[in-house]
Amino acid sequence: MATEALTRQSASRSGAQESLQSVTSADGFTFPNDGHTVLHVENDAGALALVFTIQKTLDGQSATRTVTVTASQKWVIGPFPVELYNDDDDLVTCTPDADLESGVAVISV
Repeated sequence: MATEALTRQSASRSGAQESLQSVTSADGFTFPNDGHTVLHVENDAGALALVFTIQKTLDGQSATRTVTVTASQKWVIGPFPVELYNDDDDLVTCTPDADLESGVAVISV
């Protein structure tokens, strides 16, 4: 399976309807990041680990950031500093340890 590309939505002071997307790819997903982007995760299953790739290396070592979303919870993660999380295409890469069928939304605030 290929990495899934999620669409970024915009928040506004007048309000915006959120559209959740399911992620079923074992290869993870990417989303565009402007430095004001957050990830809204709805997890209706057991605990879920989300592993975010940090694009900078230190002493030749790569790094990741793992966020564990507890069972039956709704979480907001971010924002993601562009200098740390963006790849050359201005995308953040995340690999969950299970399918995210409950849904995620990428929102620029």
